[in-house]
Amino acid sequence: MAARRCSYCQEKIQPRAVVCPHCRRDLPEDEAPGRSLLGWGAVMASGALLAAAAVLAASAFLRERRTWTRGQGESPGS
Repeated sequence: MAARRCSYCQEKIQPRAVVCPHCRRDLPEDEAPGRSLLGWGAVMASGALLAAAAVLAASAFLRERRTWTRGQGESPGS
C-alpha cells in the first residue's frame, strides 16, 4: 500500500496508522482504516439480499398455501 499523509501535519504516514507518529494526533475516524463506514455498505447490501430472499420465500409459501387450501374445499370425485 502506498503511504498517505496526516491530515494535521501533512507528513507521510503508514496506510494503516491510527495515530500520526510525527504529531502524535489521533487520525479522524473517517481516515483510519477499519473504523470507516465503508464496511457498512457491504452490511446493508447483505441485509437487502436477506430481505429479498425472505420476500421470495414468503411469496412461494403463500402461493403453495393458496393452492393447498383450494384443494381442501373440493370434493374427492371432482
